[in-house]
Formats: sequence, structure tokens, C-alpha cells
Amino acid sequence: MTQLSVQEYQKQYSDRTLADIEEYSSVSPLIEARDLWKVYQTPSADVPALKGITLSIQPGEFVIVVGKSGAGKSTLVNLITAIDIPTRGSVLFRSQSIFDLPEDQRTRWRGKNLGIVFQFFQLFPTLTIWENVKISMDLLGEIPMSERKERALDLLRQVGLEQHARKVPAKISGGQQQRVAIARALANDPPLLIADEPTGNLDSRTSEEIMDLFASFVARGKSVLMVTHDRGALKWASRVVEILDGKLLG
Repeated sequence: MTQLSVQEYQKQYSDRTLADIEEYSSVSPLIEARDLWKVYQTPSADVPALKGITLSIQPGEFVIVVGKSGAGKSTLVNLITAIDIPTRGSVLFRSQSIFDLPEDQRTRWRGKNLGIVFQFFQLFPTLTIWENVKISMDLLGEIPMSERKERALDLLRQVGLEQHARKVPAKISGGQQQRVAIARALANDPPLLIADEPTGNLDSRTSEEIMDLFASFVARGKSVLMVTHDRGALKWASRVVEILDGKLLG
């Protein structure tokens, strides 16, 4: 597959779409982390994993956070997705503080507004491919039941896997499983995709195909936040941020 940057993908869309993308830069951030700290307490000392991180993501932006193992990337993802709670600081989504919400509302917020892609796919082994995509719709319950199967199949078409819809995950490759995970992340049409080392277990060719998919979704107006240690992925980003020892550089 030919590698295309976000900017090259954008050129394939209409002037109206490009105007929309340009307009995104003038609006408020889609999501914003402010002065995030995460400190773990041990018997011998307090161990800070994040040290005052501030980061915002605009609609239609592809942000990659790069850093070595142990730099704090996954901790940052856990806080931005409200899977974990910061020691100090806040996360605002469309100007609303996420940690002011009760836990059950945070869970629903996450299911509706975030599509999360993990390094290890996290597919249900006994479900078929299309059922793995549909389950996100079942859990949130906002898409009519009669439309869910067709939407799952349409998303599989978008990632090139419709022909494998009735297979279980063990019958397809690792790269194909990651495509299923991306389709599942898009099931409820969230504005923001968050990917934690999505190419970490893939070969270089498959990694490029996955990055191409992310870039194509950004060109259609989605936002993507990806964390990785792979500097080869940076060429797809509209903005790159580096994390080291729990702090953002620059």
C-alpha cells in the first residue's frame, strides 16, 4: 500500500471537506489535559509517572505522542480516557471536566466519544469478526438494533475485511485483527480515536497499512491521539509530542 500523509489524504477530498478541516484549527480543543500528575505510592517513596502534562487535541488533528518504554505514555492514555484518575489535574472534553462526572457517566462518556485501539487487539475469541464490531454498539445502545449488523459490515468494508466477517479472530492475521479493532473503535462514530501502541506487534508493511487507515479517518474529520515508541510512525502525524520521564518535551 502506498503511504500517504494526512495532508495528501486531505487533497483527495472535496473543497468543502478541506474547508471544514481548516476551520477546525479555529475552534476550541476537542479534548484537553491540564497539569496532569500521576503519583504512585510505594512503601519506600512516592513515584511520579506523569509530571504536570498539559496537552490539547483539536478536531481533525492527528497527534502522536512518542517516547520510550516507561516514559509515561500508557499512563497518559489511561488518564485521558478516564480509565484511571489523576493525582492532580483535569481532563476537559468539549470544555466539560470529565472527572466531575460520576463513574457511571464517565463510562458512558467513554463509550460514546472515544474509540480505543489497544496493542493486543482485545477481541473476543468466540465471537465472529462482525460480532466483535457490533458488541460496542450493543454496550452503548444508541444505534438501533436493526441497524447494528449492517453498520458492523460497513465498517469492515472500510477496513477491507468484509470477506472475513464470519470468521473468528484466530482465523485471521495479526494485522487483520488490528483492523477489526479499529472498526470496533469506530462503531459508535466517536469523534476521537485513541491508539496505544497500535503497531507494536505488527510487521513494517502491516504497520504502514494501519497508519494509512488512521490518516484516512483524520482526513474525514476524526481526531486521533496515538502513543508509540516507533519513530517511523511520526511521518503520518499532523503534530508530534515527545514524552520523557513523565514530562512533555518542548
